Amino acid sequence: ETVCLQCGNRGLPEALVFCTECKAYALHRYCLKGPVIFTGDVTWFCEDCATKLGVPPSLDQSTPLPFETKESVVLKNNAIHATRKVEHCTERVKKRNKQQKKNIKKKQKKGIVNSDLVAKTKGVLSDSHSLPELEHPQFSQGVTNNDSGCVVLDGHVDAQPIIDPIWRGSMYFCDETIGTVSGLLVHLSNLACSKVVEETEHLPEVLHSELLPRSMVWPESFKSEGTTDKSIALFIFPDSEGAEKVFDALVDDIIDFELAIRVVAKNSELLIFPSIMLPIHYWRFEAKYYLWGVFRRKRTSD
Repeated sequence: ETVCLQCGNRGLPEALVFCTECKAYALHRYCLKGPVIFTGDVTWFCEDCATKLGVPPSLDQSTPLPFETKESVVLKNNAIHATRKVEHCTERVKKRNKQQKKNIKKKQKKGIVNSDLVAKTKGVLSDSHSLPELEHPQFSQGVTNNDSGCVVLDGHVDAQPIIDPIWRGSMYFCDETIGTVSGLLVHLSNLACSKVVEETEHLPEVLHSELLPRSMVWPESFKSEGTTDKSIALFIFPDSEGAEKVFDALVDDIIDFELAIRVVAKNSELLIFPSIMLPIHYWRFEAKYYLWGVFRRKRTSD
């Protein structure tokens, strides 16, 4: 059974791209460098074949065959141009993230509530009983795509973790086989609203967590509309290489057994899911699966 040389998993078989020369080794399209191409041919050489042919071993999806056609040269130049624009966009977004985080904290200190932002929330924590499921806004003013200097591939700015973590701590599970998972970092999504910030800042250092079947807590809005990167309120990662092994094992168990994590917060429930429940473009961060969370209004019973 062929596995990806980059991530070491079988993943989606239809996304595997075999070495153009030997056809023996493969990488997932989404593990290759460069813009992800889900249709058409992709040129890629494994390290052995690259050495034999005298070409660089790190060819990506925007690199053409040595025998270039006029069309392939145009595609390559377009891909390079787009990559530069996205890199420029990313830098602008990072700067806006830092400024937005400062603005939110200032407003919280002054007791100011952004009513326009809350109005865009799909059932905020204190609002309508007609939308009880998802307590994270699908659209917020954390970062918008109104900046004409920022080129966005899919018509919107992708969700990304804000660099500085908003919470550090551990998860404690009653299940003795798991126990305590330490060394966790929670990063706010750049698309999250102030309600998410408020709830996260109230989280204790140790989260009393329970593993449940995913179907028991999967929000109704996700069932009917599916998930997008805007579904992410929080990104959850290990804080060091030492914590990574336990974290990865927890993520694997959650994926394999179709589980989810529920944490009862001050005014809500924090529901945590694996990244494979998002569209495929967001499955991996730095080539690894991760966890993400949303807030939901507390329920008296399930």
